Amino acid sequence: MAESNGEDPAKSLAPLYLTPRSDQPEEDQYQDQTKQHVHHDHQRTKLILCCGFILSLTILIAVTFIILSLTVFHLHSPKLTVTSISIIQPLDFVNGKVNTTQNATLAVEISLHNPNPAVFKVKDVSVLFYHDELVVVVGESIRRSETIPAKRTVEMNLTTEIDTRKLLASVPGLMEDFNGSVVLRNRVAVNGKVKMIKIFKKSVQLKTDCVVTMMMMNNSSKPSFDCNRTRNTYEHVRN
Repeated sequence: MAESNGEDPAKSLAPLYLTPRSDQPEEDQYQDQTKQHVHHDHQRTKLILCCGFILSLTILIAVTFIILSLTVFHLHSPKLTVTSISIIQPLDFVNGKVNTTQNATLAVEISLHNPNPAVFKVKDVSVLFYHDELVVVVGESIRRSETIPAKRTVEMNLTTEIDTRKLLASVPGLMEDFNGSVVLRNRVAVNGKVKMIKIFKKSVQLKTDCVVTMMMMNNSSKPSFDCNRTRNTYEHVRN
């Protein structure tokens, strides 16, 4: 029967064509949006991780800086100590009277200890003697520009002259009381700066007050003295 019709079976089948589905564009758009969301989420995740890393690193650096500033880089005030006060030139007596043309000379030995891991640069050291509130020295003994290495102690010897006229004017009866004593107040002041790696800096002022008792007719070169605790003042500086 198929032969009687004379038709080829292969030709009886209609050709197949791929026709797009009616919802195909929407599906493609959805896939594109999905890819964009995934890309944006990936970028956002990378940004969050980067910001978190930077924040963590900043906090770590800040904490490390604070710990170092409170421990290793913490600057301490140097220690000032008066170790000795001696008479180089005592008061001179002529015919039972104090020679007002001859001043007495005293030597003050001090030690400066630097406990810091950085050098302590001493700007100046001054020595004064008072009777009551009157300065009885000739000028002011000053020593400048001393550098104390880290963890070291440096000894200094300072000399100063006692003005005999000022002393006699301040101590009534000194001319007559040769067996008596003179009580003076000594002050040593040190100004300097401690600096570490140009970041940690401290301007330091150290002061020590001593009470010195000088016997008039005693030939001893070592007067008695008693020093108070050192008063330290300091401030952080920028330069």
